[in-house]
Amino acid sequence: MKMTELQKKMRKKILIAVSSTGGHIYPGLALADALKKKGWDVFFVGKKSEIIAREGYRFYALSSVGYPRMLSVLTAIFFVKIFYSIIQSIKILLKEKPSIVIGFGGYVSFPVILSSWLMNIPSIIHEQNFIPGLANKLSTKFANKICISFEHSKKYFPSKKVVYSGNPVRQEILQINRLPSTGYRLPSTILIFGGSQGAHNININLINSLDNFLPFKEKIRFIHITGENDFEIVKNAYQNNGFTAEVHKYLYNIETAYQKASFVVCRAGATTIAELIALKMPAILIPYPYSTEDHQKANAKYLAENGCAILIEEKEIKKLPKEIIKLLNNPEILAKMSASYQKTTYPNPIKTFLDLIEKPV
Repeated sequence: MKMTELQKKMRKKILIAVSSTGGHIYPGLALADALKKKGWDVFFVGKKSEIIAREGYRFYALSSVGYPRMLSVLTAIFFVKIFYSIIQSIKILLKEKPSIVIGFGGYVSFPVILSSWLMNIPSIIHEQNFIPGLANKLSTKFANKICISFEHSKKYFPSKKVVYSGNPVRQEILQINRLPSTGYRLPSTILIFGGSQGAHNININLINSLDNFLPFKEKIRFIHITGENDFEIVKNAYQNNGFTAEVHKYLYNIETAYQKASFVVCRAGATTIAELIALKMPAILIPYPYSTEDHQKANAKYLAENGCAILIEEKEIKKLPKEIIKLLNNPEILAKMSASYQKTTYPNPIKTFLDLIEKPV
């Protein structure tokens, strides 16, 4: 991306656009932290986020809504909000004058990328998922480069723009000193979570099946991140059944839970997949069935087909206790799953991004 003289003068300021979910925010934060160490002035644009606020980065809130899947009055509202978001984005770009814009997907990202194109500011979009989301597909025409997390995703974008980068993972997670997942540690620790909002069906099915784990009561412990709504019912279920469990509504420093875990039960969002790959963590993956283009199932299949994870579709969630018990009884399976991550080729995402940002492409 060749920069004008004016852009070179502004070269140390960068805008990162993110949606409201942790899956978009955490890769953006991982990159922001690396850029900050390189002397860049990093600021964020997106939906209001306590996660970003806690990290101390400057932040601009942007109006945006997801595209409705059926034509209705919501479609008209969507286009009005997109137009307003473009105006907001242009004002932010004029005020801050960043030299480059990076979009991490979601409908907040699209108006920012479009606005940067209108103002001749270079931009990069990043696709976290195996199957791209609609916002990134719409942004393709306006971005200079498109970074992808999986090689499979190349076919969805113009080849001359594509860079296989992988998905940035926070340094706190990369620095975890985990023991190999042999399963021989007692008690075995099962980490359960469902994304930044929790996962009601996973929560309820797990606590309703606690009777299955009574023979293992002295050998296992749970770390369960429930989301806001199910916190009390899940916490009480573990207490009433006499299990050792840490129960959290949300865990900002999830690396502390990963460090203790023998294996995880979770959704299959792209950032979770990247973290599992980085940690070589065995997993039981239950994809969110209503994700756009069923992308979580595609993410999960990638790990399952490489032998790193067990895939359970939500309609088959009753199988979950059986699969957990299988892993508890067969530690060699955990060891094999962890070793299978060697089959998942993955580049150095942060280095790839820094090379793109700091060198003309």
